Amino acid sequence: MEIRTKYFPEASQDLTSEVLKEVKSFLKTYTDIEDIVVATTKGPTGVAFAREFGPRSIIVTHHTGFRKPNYNEINPEMKEQIRDLGARILTTTHAFAGVARGIRNALNTYSTTEILAYAYRTFGQGTKVCAEIAMMAADAGLVPVDRDVICVGGTGYGADTAWLVRPTNTNTFTSLKMRACICKPLEF
Repeated sequence: MEIRTKYFPEASQDLTSEVLKEVKSFLKTYTDIEDIVVATTKGPTGVAFAREFGPRSIIVTHHTGFRKPNYNEINPEMKEQIRDLGARILTTTHAFAGVARGIRNALNTYSTTEILAYAYRTFGQGTKVCAEIAMMAADAGLVPVDRDVICVGGTGYGADTAWLVRPTNTNTFTSLKMRACICKPLEF
């Protein structure tokens, strides 16, 4: 098996259409991939992938309260558009954050999951997001843990990274397999 990785010069929210192109190209060869798990904050990235992949798309948003209490960042009209395109939406706590981030914020100390997030970020923020959303989707029962999926993430907003991932549940984290990098920024 030969898999080519596309490297973008730098991280950018303006790479979403390029990532979409790379994922489409990858799927021409690897036709057995059924699910595309995509992170979105405000919604445009989710809409772009839902438009292309419809029901194959699982769009993962920040949890309500991520930025401020009782508030979710995804644009309600875009959320409706994603659903109208047949994609599924998952709104849940980040696998590498949640309670751990609450402890850090309250006690000014880091715990294991946030340290793992920093380790994944050594490959870029988008890589960390891909690992995280794979587990979040598995925990929600939206993807199986016995076959590969494509995960798409980014740095801030938009997409700049895509990986072929074998998901696992958070309680079996060490079984997560970041199998192949489809594309990512070289500088981040």
